[in-house]
Amino acid sequence: MVAILLLFLTLPVAVFTKDVKCPEGFLHFKRTPTAKNNHTKNWCMKVSVYENVGNRDNARSVCLDDNATLTIPENREEYEAISAFIRKQNISEPHAIDGQMSQRCKLKIFRHELLRLKINTTAWPGDCNIKKKLFTFDDANTDTTFALTQFANNIPIGYGYNQHGGPKIFWMDECMKMTRTNDTEDRAGIKFVGLSWCMGVDGIDKSNIQFEGRLINSVLCGRHPL
Repeated sequence: MVAILLLFLTLPVAVFTKDVKCPEGFLHFKRTPTAKNNHTKNWCMKVSVYENVGNRDNARSVCLDDNATLTIPENREEYEAISAFIRKQNISEPHAIDGQMSQRCKLKIFRHELLRLKINTTAWPGDCNIKKKLFTFDDANTDTTFALTQFANNIPIGYGYNQHGGPKIFWMDECMKMTRTNDTEDRAGIKFVGLSWCMGVDGIDKSNIQFEGRLINSVLCGRHPL
């Protein structure tokens, strides 16, 4: 009896460990758990193809259909693995990803435009600095530190106003998108994050020059394994 008990106690732990499995269509990524990614060890990501997911609510809804949320690559390795999958599947870029400008910070930028003040989101004190809370994220399981260093341009990128005899009507590209996934040349150090209009192509005729620039037909979704 004693021998049987000792044998049971020496069995390897792995025997009782369930293999990590992602839902069909999702890629599995192992992560280093930290406070910034909610101590996430395993994360599943999928590139879902659907029309006009430049509209942020459309993008959220597509992810929700897979019991997932908008997500973002946590490091260069994840970005390159996702990019390789995108090229293999011949999915067009850009791709909607997690991250939307804080509405409070958006108002601050509008106010600076109105008053013709300098806009510098890398030097501003307070929450509207890119290292602070300039952007808000749906996904609590991804550390966004790396992605926020991957903008190719200063923020804001696309912004301005229209005026037709009344007040200035300000606008801004404020939703994050992933780009350059289809580049096949030297990919070292590629900056791959941009900003897009959060309404996608809603209300824009296909003949309008803005249509192609605002069209996004794929979204990066993430969730826990099964």
